[in-house]
Amino acid sequence: MYNFKNKNIGIIGLGLTGISAINFFRSNSKKIIAWDDTKEKRNNIILNEIEVLDLNLTKNLKQVELLFVSPGIKPNHKILKLAKKYDINIIGDLDIFWQKESKNNNKFIFITGSNGKSTVTALIHHLLTSAKINSTVGGNIGVPVLNLKSGLKSNIFIIEASSFQLNSIKNIKPNMSILTNISPDHIDWHGSYEDYISAKENLFSKQDSNDIAIINIDSEDALKVCNRIKNRKVKPNIIQISLNKKLKNTIYFKEGKVFDNLDNRNVLIADIKKLTFLIGQHNVENILLSIASVKHYGVTNKQIIKYLPSFKGLRHRLELVYKDSKLKIVNDSKATNLVSCKVALNCFENIIWIAGGIRKDDKFSYLKDNISSIKAAYFIGESADEFISYFGDHFYCKNAKNIKNAVKYAINYSKNIRENSTILFSPACASYDQFLNYEERGIYFSNEVNKYLN
Repeated sequence: MYNFKNKNIGIIGLGLTGISAINFFRSNSKKIIAWDDTKEKRNNIILNEIEVLDLNLTKNLKQVELLFVSPGIKPNHKILKLAKKYDINIIGDLDIFWQKESKNNNKFIFITGSNGKSTVTALIHHLLTSAKINSTVGGNIGVPVLNLKSGLKSNIFIIEASSFQLNSIKNIKPNMSILTNISPDHIDWHGSYEDYISAKENLFSKQDSNDIAIINIDSEDALKVCNRIKNRKVKPNIIQISLNKKLKNTIYFKEGKVFDNLDNRNVLIADIKKLTFLIGQHNVENILLSIASVKHYGVTNKQIIKYLPSFKGLRHRLELVYKDSKLKIVNDSKATNLVSCKVALNCFENIIWIAGGIRKDDKFSYLKDNISSIKAAYFIGESADEFISYFGDHFYCKNAKNIKNAVKYAINYSKNIRENSTILFSPACASYDQFLNYEERGIYFSNEVNKYLN
């Protein structure tokens, strides 16, 4: 455990998480030295008791006894290398949060995965709070954990954890850890796919027989993680989730119905259509993971049947923003890679696709089985021509430059085809060439749809 009171604390990265750390350490440290490589963020720090010094310089870093690292700081950053050289302890927000809140008889559910983790986090919270079970949600889903209300007792903390955060955790031992899936992502940040997987696997490293691991084994690399955990001498109780395999002691899905087979009781919960309005096989997986979680905390099948249908999903994740008798328009701005985009493309036919932005290190051939579902595409951002070069021989493509043009072109195109169609904004790219983040991008898309149709 860390003692902060009489220490000089360094903070690197001054985004939301870095600011939450400043607020925490202002009353829990001797001195704070903050730094961000972006001048604009440094200039936003105007508190008198905070020193802003370049921690890339050894003379400044040597003043620091404990270094707080924000999730966006890459593992190979010069400051982190220097900190390791000089044996300066490095800590992130999840470890501090764990140390602070684990004393109060609280329970902890941590959720990670390449896709679906925000939906699972929100859905678990929805079911627990609907069943009047005290719970708090935070982490990568939007509220930094150090901003969560402190001093709660007998509460369940539901925390979405990114691979960035998990890369540096040391002491966290969740009562329940959930892995939604694993597929290549953030390789440029981690340095390799193996290191990315290792960061996710860190979440389970301290768990023992008093804890639970819920893992969707339908992705190959998540299955490998599951098998490695199984082979440990000290390991958690594992609940495997699959849509493809018949398993014992799990929540499973068969012929459109959800069954409770925890403790091998094999009880029908309900038809999936009665439980949710969410579309896509991936959302069935999310629902199974969430049910397996909340059942452990006392939510009954009757409560699941009652409360699950009122969960409407999250913004920018296959969000239906317009519908008439012939056309649906779907905002899936959260799809920042081809894996997420494929999930969306699998849900529809006669697609008019809007995509583009900053490409990640994935291959267009991953979408080869979806090409027949796409009628036309309008590409945006810096990767537009790259998309056209690959897909131009398969369906009509146009470089729309930006979302405003793409919405106009896509809606006009939809008027000229007979079949019912779906305009799908699923970018398969990061947003940073034109927007601050996927949320800003998704809001802009929805606003342009509303402007054009009203």
